[in-house]
Amino acid sequence: MATGQQGYDPDDFFDQRRADYERERRLSDRQRADRERADDDRRRALEEQRMAVLDANRARLDAMLTLVNDDDITLSSEEVAVVNDKDMRMMPDGEVVRRTLPSARDIIRRSGQFSRQNLLPRLSTSPKRSRKKTKTDKNMSKALRLANEKFRTAKGKLRKGASQAQIMRYAHKLLKRM
Repeated sequence: MATGQQGYDPDDFFDQRRADYERERRLSDRQRADRERADDDRRRALEEQRMAVLDANRARLDAMLTLVNDDDITLSSEEVAVVNDKDMRMMPDGEVVRRTLPSARDIIRRSGQFSRQNLLPRLSTSPKRSRKKTKTDKNMSKALRLANEKFRTAKGKLRKGASQAQIMRYAHKLLKRM
């Protein structure tokens, strides 16, 4: 019996489900691999940071190792005080000096806050051009002059019953006639 309709095939439905399952599994595998890669990168970065800290402390530890293990080195109480004082520094020639902090004036001078380039305004290379005055602008000036003569007294006050809006309306009316 040919009705023109396709028959139901359970295998088609099953194959689609299997394809969906495979797609989801590949996606989850990719996400898991990305997560593992990110964890490895994070672990590697932490290890590099730890090694950098160890390298930074290596010189200090080597100096301490020499001081502690060398029997020929003995420190007097004054020398111990110099070693533990944060303001004392030893120069390459062996001279011990007191470290001085820069004055507030020196800090301000080095900041560049008051340098010439920050004090003077920045001049642009091309100055802004103003708008070109048009024929309408010139005629509007004349119209406003005439409207103000009509609606204002000789002292410049508005006449009784007149408003600025009336002056502008009359000026636009005159402008249309020009």
